[in-house]
Amino acid sequence: MNKYRQLERQQWQEVMHLVHICEAKYGSISETPEKDPTFIKIKKLCANNKAAGLTIDKQEKIVEAIEAGYTRTYIARRFHVTGSTVKKVRIAYDLKPKPVWKYILSKDGEPIYFFKSKRRDLTAIFKRNFYNKKVTESFLLNNGYKLKVCNTIWQNIPIGAYYVTPDHKKCIQKIDDKYRE
Repeated sequence: MNKYRQLERQQWQEVMHLVHICEAKYGSISETPEKDPTFIKIKKLCANNKAAGLTIDKQEKIVEAIEAGYTRTYIARRFHVTGSTVKKVRIAYDLKPKPVWKYILSKDGEPIYFFKSKRRDLTAIFKRNFYNKKVTESFLLNNGYKLKVCNTIWQNIPIGAYYVTPDHKKCIQKIDDKYRE
């Protein structure tokens, strides 16, 4: 059984436990007041399990796409759902979206760095300020780097390459498939 089905099973077990608490307290779940904190928690857990009325298989495919780093728009189009549905699934499974990197910096044909902003991220990579385009291009050319514009998602970054975090402050090496900030 995969981890998402286990997570869902645990959530339903928690729902049943909370229902029993409400029944013991009020005699019946239908007699439980709407403002009862336990009842509110039950409603929230049931909404998370439903995740916008999708089948478990479709939810799992959406979760895999989110973990791979695809954008919400791409996932919505691919699985024929709305962007808000993708967001509900992401929230239900407590996932964080990964950024899409716009630039690839290569040396000797091998991609080394993935980043979003030339001006801000090259400073994080080389620990040097680049004041204009001419200086930047000259520096990269003299040091054997080649800059390519290409939207790259998380799963397409090779292990061993570096990526710049969304806050433009750190350059982190990809060691495995776990995203770090």
